[in-house]
Amino acid sequence: MSSKNSYFALLITIFSCNTSPNTVIETDFCSSIHRDQKTTLTKELKKFSTQMETQTGVYVLEDGSGSMVARAWLSEYAEKTIDIQYFIFSTDNVGLIACDFLIRAADRGVQVRVLVDDIMVDADAEDILMFDSHKNISVKIYNPGVNLGKNILQKIGKFTTDFRSANQRMHNKTFIVDGKVVITGGRNIADEYFDYDHEYNFRDRDILLIGEASESVETSFNEFWNSELSTPVTEVVDNQPENINADNRFDALHEYACNPSNFWPQVRERIKALPEAFNTIEDSGKLV
Repeated sequence: MSSKNSYFALLITIFSCNTSPNTVIETDFCSSIHRDQKTTLTKELKKFSTQMETQTGVYVLEDGSGSMVARAWLSEYAEKTIDIQYFIFSTDNVGLIACDFLIRAADRGVQVRVLVDDIMVDADAEDILMFDSHKNISVKIYNPGVNLGKNILQKIGKFTTDFRSANQRMHNKTFIVDGKVVITGGRNIADEYFDYDHEYNFRDRDILLIGEASESVETSFNEFWNSELSTPVTEVVDNQPENINADNRFDALHEYACNPSNFWPQVRERIKALPEAFNTIEDSGKLV
């Protein structure tokens, strides 16, 4: 196999959960994720480290379901950091799945940073504060003042008195793992971006990047994260949940995410098939 083909074999290798053919797939969401303790992202990337310094592997994530599963796999095998930047991060079914994956990663010691634009925050302020309360999770709101923690009169007032500032929004959509692997493209985090909405779905596309280009994406993320327009959520919202320091504060989310009856049938089927899902992705990567 040529070095180029070997490099792109990685794009398929990382989509393998190394599940034994005799593994019984549970209907419980959490039981259906078989995290191979012998697999690490560093191990999968090591033999391509030289190529990654000057080249970029590109793989197109065409369908929403596969794109969601790719994020799930990378969250499971992240070792150091997960940096996330989105215009929309909804707390619908896909959003709750994502949050549970991120909390589980943070429980392993992974440092998680989430930057989301204020105008389209679709979650209760207390829920965001609870998420941010994890010692390994930090949430910032981009250009706050028009939505989160504001009543309708305050929102209208902001747009009528300072429209230019209120309309300065962030549309970046990036998912960066360990500074080495990136998913970017047109998808925000919400059901309708991953083919799971019961009324309508957007036609979108993501790309997975491995190698040199990931450094540029990480640099861009850090510029936004460190911008004066990016404010810690604890400075945007004053009222903290009463149980924000409780040891069991994430139990309700975890129980919800582990109960397949809380999700649309399409989501449940994809979850049950997760260990095999990556094996259906064909090698169509390109080297740039």
